[in-house]
Amino acid sequence: MKKIGFILLLAGMTSLRLVAQPVLIEEYVEAAGLICFPVYGDSLTFKYLPSRGRLATGANDLPEFSFLQYAMVKTDGPATSSAITEASGGALIHFLVLYDTPEDQVRKAENELRRKLKRRELVLTGPVEINAGKFMLVSSLLVDGKEQKELIGTGIAPVFQNSKVAFSFLVEPLKAQLLMESFKMNTPDISITFDLEFSGLTSAYNGQLVVDWSQVQHSEYAHESVDAIFYSRDVEKTFGSLVQNGAIRMESYGKDSIASDLLTVAYDRLLKLMFDPVRPDSIPPEKTRGVLDEIFGSRGLLGSLVGGSDIYKKQTIRTSGKTVVQINSRKLVSRHHLLTFNIGDLHKRYGADARIFRKAAIDDPTYQQREVLVNLDGSIRDEFENMINSVSVTLRKRHQNGDETLREMFLSQASLKDYTGNAKMIYLNKSDANRTDWLQYDYNTQWHFKRDGSYSTGWVSANTPVINLHTPYKYRRIDLMGDMIALQKAGIVAVAVDIEYPFFGNTRKDRMTIKPGKPGKDNEDYSLEAILPLGTDKVNYKVTWIYKEGKKVAVSGEDEYGVILIDEIPVNN
Repeated sequence: MKKIGFILLLAGMTSLRLVAQPVLIEEYVEAAGLICFPVYGDSLTFKYLPSRGRLATGANDLPEFSFLQYAMVKTDGPATSSAITEASGGALIHFLVLYDTPEDQVRKAENELRRKLKRRELVLTGPVEINAGKFMLVSSLLVDGKEQKELIGTGIAPVFQNSKVAFSFLVEPLKAQLLMESFKMNTPDISITFDLEFSGLTSAYNGQLVVDWSQVQHSEYAHESVDAIFYSRDVEKTFGSLVQNGAIRMESYGKDSIASDLLTVAYDRLLKLMFDPVRPDSIPPEKTRGVLDEIFGSRGLLGSLVGGSDIYKKQTIRTSGKTVVQINSRKLVSRHHLLTFNIGDLHKRYGADARIFRKAAIDDPTYQQREVLVNLDGSIRDEFENMINSVSVTLRKRHQNGDETLREMFLSQASLKDYTGNAKMIYLNKSDANRTDWLQYDYNTQWHFKRDGSYSTGWVSANTPVINLHTPYKYRRIDLMGDMIALQKAGIVAVAVDIEYPFFGNTRKDRMTIKPGKPGKDNEDYSLEAILPLGTDKVNYKVTWIYKEGKKVAVSGEDEYGVILIDEIPVNN
């Protein structure tokens, strides 16, 4: 494939909140530095991927970024013979970022597309819809004389172009000092990478993949520890190895279905059958640098087909039987677009500006106030359209003199339009002599949904200067997989799949009926979507097989991986 200035990586299937007009993934055209895709069903309409990430700017084009180094008296250290000892402290990094595409670049790309494709009526209407996004703040630091990449923090990126999202991180003293030295360099190596997930349709294929689980048991994959970490390239190698030893068999029908293409299209399904994604910031500290080397190394993401910046652990898999993944139409797949930008020479330009870089000694409690920032993750804005009616965050500070301070922040769809990313709640020092206790507070988050009532987190104790607000639920796509030909041969005319799961005191239900003998739509995938509270992975399901003569056979179970096999009819029925 021609090398271009972006990275597309195959990943797990996106949720069912699908875009109204999916793009054709494999028919992209590069124009004026933009990656452009035709819209399915409309060859004259194209959409593009955003081309740049950057720090947001405020009044007078001042970057919305601050780096506060702070020090405070350390009272609990061991006694020493020195009169000068190390204080406690660290740094607080706060910034607003966004990704966008310059309008003049869009117009140039549109004109270039018209020339390349010889279609004067062609229009480049807007950006490809982003389903989900995340970001990583990474810096190269000199540690023991060697340059090493350090993961400073991760967060959820906005799903809308030009939407600012705020992030704040606390950094320990040593890392804060090293980070400041990096800022002072002529070319600071401090970068932010957006990993933006979008979906689109593949070409139409005709074939299937068969996974023989007894053969998988004899592979190296089966003997890996459940705690083993798989990077994107490891996943790619695993699937390739399973194809070579016959554990995964590809069957293509017709000249338009190349076996290697079938494997590429089926990667998302195989991922769900065999791997679970793991966030980089959940990896133990001793393994973090290895993660960054895999993502940003010499080969890194450029050599991978799956996963974006995801890392994986293996699932507990079956030991026998076979799973058939049919690929007989266009498939909606999820891909990743990576945007990386360097923060730049901020210290050179603003090192003397206390609004950007500041040092503070926290040593006079009388005149101090405690500021607690409230960060909204990038997906919340979209969820006010789908699920959320309003959310409120209440902060409670119980002072050492017996007083109590209450602060509250309220967000609705209307007020979100005016949100600038600098929401904060403040309390003063009221005879709080114990400095550590003064930093401690409680907060409660109350979510009100458009349907299904409300949810309260209850009072949560914290001492960090940031409350990260993210939705208390997640979307889980449940793929319904099976060999439709085998179902037809067994005399099955319909398969009904019911799911049921808890949602904050309520029960949500959904159903899909599949008719094996009836041809589906060109881009149809059989799947259901569950909206699960965080910490909940299991969904109860019931599969009912209906025979030609009217007989029904049903089986119930519990799914936690997002896959229900509908061709495993009970033997004794």
